[in-house]
Amino acid sequence: MIKYFSIGLFVLSIILLVPGLTKPLMTIEATVDKKEMIDLGADLLIKPGQRSGFIQDMVESLVKSLDIEGDVTVFQSTRSLLATMKELVNNGHLIVGVMIGVFGLVIPLVKLCLVLMSLLVKSPLLSARLIRLNGLLSKWSMSDVFVMAILVAFLAINANEYADEVLEMSATLHEGFYYFAAYCVLAIAAGQLMERQITQQEQKGT
Repeated sequence: MIKYFSIGLFVLSIILLVPGLTKPLMTIEATVDKKEMIDLGADLLIKPGQRSGFIQDMVESLVKSLDIEGDVTVFQSTRSLLATMKELVNNGHLIVGVMIGVFGLVIPLVKLCLVLMSLLVKSPLLSARLIRLNGLLSKWSMSDVFVMAILVAFLAINANEYADEVLEMSATLHEGFYYFAAYCVLAIAAGQLMERQITQQEQKGT
């Protein structure tokens, strides 16, 4: 029963991985308060040693006459996981893009496939070798770490850690993140159940 349940979780995790890779992951947006932006521009016009009264009065008069309020978006970016890796590679960050793909996607999938094969093969020796290889790869599996990194970045941006008096940043998680997070949870659960099944088979064999 555990065998078929773990295989079902494995298949479901792969199904969730597809939208997790292709759907939008997170949107990062930077906005600027219009009045603060005009005030900043006015400050830049003031030469060293010059009094700022005239310019400040002129700016305040302009703001009142134009009724300038609200924010303006100066930066907005929405990316899926695949689009992020592609952009990193295209912008010359080849190593970072490849590392995300290998450690966050390829190795976890290879681990799951190894454990699945170890359940399906009839040779105890081959099954044991596959499990040992899976153990060697475990230390390089970082899909869960990647999910945590996205979550930490999301919380840090929304806490306005990178904001100042003029610029304010915000982040929004999209369905791609939740699909990928669900893939990670199910993949980990499937892997643990498969390893438990192998352990039970080895104990029965001894």
